[in-house]
Amino acid sequence: MKKVFGLLLIIGLLVFAQAGIATAPATTSTGVKNVILIIGDGMGFAHVQLTKLVYGHLNMEDFPYTGFELTYSLSGEVTDSAAAATALATGMKTYNGMISTVTNGDKVYNLTTLLELAQFLGKSTGLVTTTRITHATPAAFGAHVEDRDMEAEIAKQLIEHKINVLFGGGKKKFDDATLELAKQYGYEVIFDKEGLEKASGEYVLGLFAYSHIPYVLDRSESDVGLLDMTKKAIELLERNPNGFFLMIEAGRIDHASHGNDIVATLAETKELDDVVGYVLEYAKKRGDTLVVVTGDHETGGLAVGINYGSVVDVNKILSIKKSTSFMAAEIKNGGDIKEVVKKYTGIELSDEEVEYIKQMDQENPIFGLSNALGEIISKKVGVTFASHKHTGEPVPLLAYGPGADNFVGFHHHIQTSKLIAKLMIFGVPRVNILFEGTSSAKGDLNGDYRVDEKDAYIALMVLLGEKVDSELEERADLDNNGIIDLHDVMLILQEA
Repeated sequence: MKKVFGLLLIIGLLVFAQAGIATAPATTSTGVKNVILIIGDGMGFAHVQLTKLVYGHLNMEDFPYTGFELTYSLSGEVTDSAAAATALATGMKTYNGMISTVTNGDKVYNLTTLLELAQFLGKSTGLVTTTRITHATPAAFGAHVEDRDMEAEIAKQLIEHKINVLFGGGKKKFDDATLELAKQYGYEVIFDKEGLEKASGEYVLGLFAYSHIPYVLDRSESDVGLLDMTKKAIELLERNPNGFFLMIEAGRIDHASHGNDIVATLAETKELDDVVGYVLEYAKKRGDTLVVVTGDHETGGLAVGINYGSVVDVNKILSIKKSTSFMAAEIKNGGDIKEVVKKYTGIELSDEEVEYIKQMDQENPIFGLSNALGEIISKKVGVTFASHKHTGEPVPLLAYGPGADNFVGFHHHIQTSKLIAKLMIFGVPRVNILFEGTSSAKGDLNGDYRVDEKDAYIALMVLLGEKVDSELEERADLDNNGIIDLHDVMLILQEA
């Protein structure tokens, strides 16, 4: 009873806060037409600050509404990309490693996503990334598995869920059977820049690398970049008169930060900002497109400078032309450590630094060499990282377009997700949810003897994420699975 009373009190407060400014109840037709969510995987505030310091004015600076995004998961203060993306995609927290699913006792729940909500609203949908398209962040928007490493299953689900545009790397996760499945589902399957330029289908699967798309620093002219994919995705998706939902991930900011490779980190962040600039101009011209930019978590504990009065060597950063991963591969193939580093960075390593690199390579044959190169080079240009792992620091939150003022201040990923869902369904006008009766019918959450948009609003903004253990929650749980998620919101809207 206490829990139900508390929920009712929250609803009452929401009503009070919106009194006098509510218009007629919104319907799905009043929702924001297009939503573009841009995620910098691993991008914290220091990433943005250092990118500005090195490259100058950023498009991210032009957003009128900004906030702070908290990232912790059910596993603790430090999330992984799977749990963070699930929170952004579903409005609900989960445990690290889980992809739009959550456990409660011996039960595993599938959590309906913003992308699935967009499909319910008749919108086209797309996922774009510089990682494998089956990697944690895109997977959380288009698949439901208990373990992020189930990438072969994720590949199948992305196809079966008929997402209109799937662009990224990860060809190795799509076997012949899955590619054939894609064709059976009507997908145009492409693998290179020429294919991207010519793509015109309603459903397009673009796999532009065997694994992840190469770092910006390591690309050739034939490689597809994030901006290339973004432009084509919008071109394909905007043909739908009902609008679209598009998630764009700069996924390799995270990888470079794991390696403490400051030069690659900033080049990847700059590419994200180039995409932000293009999307921002698109939204400004249209007036019906919400743009949200954030990070899923911070990676590396990046710090601006290493001591009092230290100066970041911008010229040196700009003069380095290859990632530490590229250099490490060349060294693994027989290159001399000093000569390779000198060739691509102009930096002279000491004998002690060479010995440290060799030691790290022995201790960690996969990442030790590139990690050690990243540590040394970063310090030589005046930057340091706290670790090679994720941190629990807040990340930036930026918004432009209809309802952008909702994103000002401190949020958690689940609140940001709920706000995006709210704007997709109801648009900018507030929904008046005053209680008007005592009905206890399934789906009627405000007791007015009707199931309508007001009830969907209560389910979304008040009850989402609740395990069902009260009478009010039982009324909201239309699919009777014991948890309130976006699927229940959609079912209420269907009843309306």
